[in-house]
Amino acid sequence: MTAAEKVIAVARGELGYREKSSNSSLDDKSTNAGAGNWTKYARDLDRESSFYNGPKNGYAWCDVFVDWCFVQAFGAATAKKLLCQPDRSAGAGCTYSLAYYSQRGQFYRSGPQPGDQIFFGSVGSSSHTGLVTEVSGGKVHTVEGNTSDGVFERSYALGASNIAGYGRPDWGIVGDVSDPDTGGSATAAEADPYADKPGGQSGSGCTVELPELYSGSIGEAVKAAQLLLIGRGYSCGPDGADGEFGPNTKNAVLRFQQLHGLEDDGVVGVNTWGRLICG
Repeated sequence: MTAAEKVIAVARGELGYREKSSNSSLDDKSTNAGAGNWTKYARDLDRESSFYNGPKNGYAWCDVFVDWCFVQAFGAATAKKLLCQPDRSAGAGCTYSLAYYSQRGQFYRSGPQPGDQIFFGSVGSSSHTGLVTEVSGGKVHTVEGNTSDGVFERSYALGASNIAGYGRPDWGIVGDVSDPDTGGSATAAEADPYADKPGGQSGSGCTVELPELYSGSIGEAVKAAQLLLIGRGYSCGPDGADGEFGPNTKNAVLRFQQLHGLEDDGVVGVNTWGRLICG
């Protein structure tokens, strides 16, 4: 798993969260929903010593959400480096966040990539932000906080006039990251997708069964494939990794296959499994 995929997975895990009308039930996605700008994201970062220049809970939180995702994925110290933010920063504000990237030469007006922080409005006055999860079909796809009072997926035409540009973390700071399910690093050296066992992957003295998946398949293998797709920036629909191979999952598989030179049949066979695992 790459660093960008890790932070995208964190963001997708928050889909459906609703901001609260008051400072209570902050950890529940739906309870106490309102428009008061109270969130667990600001609460958690307010607890991080020297992260922001003051408390942020109860204020607009789109940038706080992005920062929180980075902190969850990498810890506060590394997150600040990736976000180009100093200690006690003004990075809860979009305009300031954009400026931090720009000062490091890491702000781009075009060519978005998964893991970028997207900014809306103008360079001198950014009004909203989110996290880029996928670029496909002439569109940039995002997960955003403080949109319709919650965390939701959005998409925009590439070159849309309301997009100011993209802040790009220096992923070399962290490189490949540990797979939370295995404690290992998801690198090609640790998996052989073209193992000689049909429908399986062998290596390091073990065999993991990887069944062929297609429309109508259900179960843990489907969920595993969905998590890999989501982690690589391919949405499987509003229900995420639900273990059901429906139309949204098939579309995600098709997009993945098309962009990786695989037969685009919408079926997760041995070659698609291999690319999902090894990249």
